Amino acid sequence: MENLKLMTLKELIGLLRKETDAKRIDEKREEIARLMPKVRIMFDFDQRNQAHQYDLWLHCIHTVTGLPRDLDDDMIYLGALLHDIGKPDCQTRGRRADDEDMHYYGHPKRSMEIVRDEVIPGLLDQDGFEKEDARRLIYYVEHHDDRMSVDERCVNAYFDKGVSLEEFRNLMHLQVADALAHVQIPIVAQRVEKCRLLSGAYACEVFRKRV
Repeated sequence: MENLKLMTLKELIGLLRKETDAKRIDEKREEIARLMPKVRIMFDFDQRNQAHQYDLWLHCIHTVTGLPRDLDDDMIYLGALLHDIGKPDCQTRGRRADDEDMHYYGHPKRSMEIVRDEVIPGLLDQDGFEKEDARRLIYYVEHHDDRMSVDERCVNAYFDKGVSLEEFRNLMHLQVADALAHVQIPIVAQRVEKCRLLSGAYACEVFRKRV
């Protein structure tokens, strides 16, 4: 481990943007952990939920590789890697006695807090990482699991809060990639279909009506 090359943020972003094989990213887990030590809490973490076929770290990697390769914002790829980092702190049993799955209520907020308070401070001295990047990274992580509706009021609620069209579409791409990294049970497949629609022309049409 002492001989591992110290990965830079630029190199990590390049890896996440270009690599389509989750195994190739996983091979770099120790290098990534030297740059962002907090990611270790995801390594080999058993999610213990029927909707998941991967451990937490591999789920996040598959979310990264499920994104389109040509998105303009580097932070969406980093957000995909970190979107569930708060899950280990939130693992709990379901609310029904017959529910054998583990659940993660509130994990988007906890993930955002970890990224904001523990990950980002370690990245601020990296070349090219600016406060605006931090803002978008926090946004993607905090809202990656929002319940969406194919309804203009739902989409406009994001625009009303100052979210740009690009940020909204990127968030929907993240939701699609996240869902595709699950077992495709019906509720997950419905999320894929819904967010895929919201990531495309539909959001553009809603946005154009505002201007």
